[in-house]
Amino acid sequence: MIVEQEVSKSIFMTAVGKEIFRLRKKRGLTGKQLAEKLNVSQQQISRYERGVCNINVDTLFVILHELDCSLSNFFSSVYLNINDMEKNVSSHYINLFLPPAPYYKGENALSAKMNNLVG
Repeated sequence: MIVEQEVSKSIFMTAVGKEIFRLRKKRGLTGKQLAEKLNVSQQQISRYERGVCNINVDTLFVILHELDCSLSNFFSSVYLNINDMEKNVSSHYINLFLPPAPYYKGENALSAKMNNLVG
């Protein structure tokens, strides 16, 4: 169980970092520019993006604000990153990324894609 938890933790950190990297590039920012906005070192941004350093919630919120990304969009993309890396992990944790069925007002493209990946 501990080994499974460590693997999952590593996958989550990697998927979060991969998405931060993608968003930063999409916004045309360098690691140094994002680091300056957060008042951290460029090396720290690199650690987050490579998934080798835990990121706290406060820092994640500030990063997402600077990258103009909602939590919903961010974690939807993180889920897809996890699914690309490890399908059994993504299916095990899908309930964290999709709201329970009663909350759906209609199926959107992302929920359809995510359900197809797991199903």
